Amino acid sequence: MVVWRRLAASVALVFTPVVALSADVSVYGSANVELASYQDRRPQAERQPDGLRVEDNTRGRFGIKAAEDLGGGMSSFARFEWELSTATNTSPNAMEDTNASLTQRMSYVGLAGRFGSVLAGNLKSPYKYTGGVKYDPFVATALEARGNGGMTGEVPGKGGGGAFGHEDFLDKMVAYESPRGPVRGRIAYGFEQDDNALSLDLTFKRDGWEAFIAYVDSGNRENPLTSQSFDYKAAKIGGQYRSENEAHRLSLQYEYIEDASDSTTSKPSLWFLGYQFTLGKMLLAAQVGRSSGDALTTQETSYAAAGAIYKFSADTRVYTGYRFSQDLDTVFTLGLRKDFRS
Repeated sequence: MVVWRRLAASVALVFTPVVALSADVSVYGSANVELASYQDRRPQAERQPDGLRVEDNTRGRFGIKAAEDLGGGMSSFARFEWELSTATNTSPNAMEDTNASLTQRMSYVGLAGRFGSVLAGNLKSPYKYTGGVKYDPFVATALEARGNGGMTGEVPGKGGGGAFGHEDFLDKMVAYESPRGPVRGRIAYGFEQDDNALSLDLTFKRDGWEAFIAYVDSGNRENPLTSQSFDYKAAKIGGQYRSENEAHRLSLQYEYIEDASDSTTSKPSLWFLGYQFTLGKMLLAAQVGRSSGDALTTQETSYAAAGAIYKFSADTRVYTGYRFSQDLDTVFTLGLRKDFRS
C-alpha cells in the first residue's frame, strides 16, 4: 500500500505542472501514411521508379501553442511547429547532407486585441493561406494541386521558390492581421536590410460567398542553394461558394507569376477549379487545373484529381483517389491520417 501511495504521489508531482499549464499551452500534431502507386511520365533522365511507395507527403507535424489573457481585450500568443515524416525517420525538408527527423515549419510570437493581431517570426504566408491550400481537400497528399499543375509549389531541382508560392513559410517577417469580419486583410514584410520581402491579401466574405486577392514579392531575398537573389512576384484572385448546409463547395483560383530568378523571365499562369460534396461523414471531391509555363514554383502541365475522404471523427480519416498531371506523373493512393491535440 505504501508503495502505491508513493507511486501516486510521484505521478501527481510530474503531471501537476502540465495540468496547471493546460489552460494556456496545448500540444497538437498529425500523422499520415499513404500507399501510393505511381507511374512517372517525365523524360527518361528525370524519372523516378514506377510502382508502390509508402510516404507521408509533408502532412506529419508536431506543434506547441501558448496563449495568455492580458486583460482589457488583449492577449499574447506564441507557436512552434515542426515537420516530421510518419513514414521515415527523416523530414522531407531536411537539407540533403543531414538526416534530421524534425524541420521547422513555423515559429512566432504576437499580440492580439480589438486592433487585430501583430506577430513576428517564421510565418504563414498570406499568399499561401488565402484560397490556395485552404481550397484543396487533398493538400499534403499525393493528390494535391500544388506543384502538380493546379497551384504553385516547389519544382524539383530549383529549390527555395516554394516559400513564395504554396509550399513553405516566410522567415524573419513582421505581420499585421486585421480583426476578423466580413472584410479582412493581412500583410507580412521583411524589415531587415536588403530584404523587403512582402506578402499580403484581402478577403471579403458574405453569407456563403468568399472572394479574395493576394500578392507576394520576393524582395531581395537569396536562394539558399545558389546564393543568387530571387526575382519573383505573383498575384492571385479567386473565391469559393458554400451552400447553406455546406454540402456543396465550389472553388476557383487564378494565379499570375513573373519569375526572373534564373536570368530569364518567365510569366506563367495557373488556374484551379474544385468541387466538393459532403454527405454525412463522406466527402467527395473533383478538381482540375492548368499551368501554362515553367518557373520556380510551377511546371507546364494539366492537372486533374478525384477522390473520397471518409472521416470516422474530426481527428481520424481515410482517403483514396487518383491524380493525373500531364507529362509529369499519375498516381492512385490510399491513406490514413490521425490528428491529435491536448
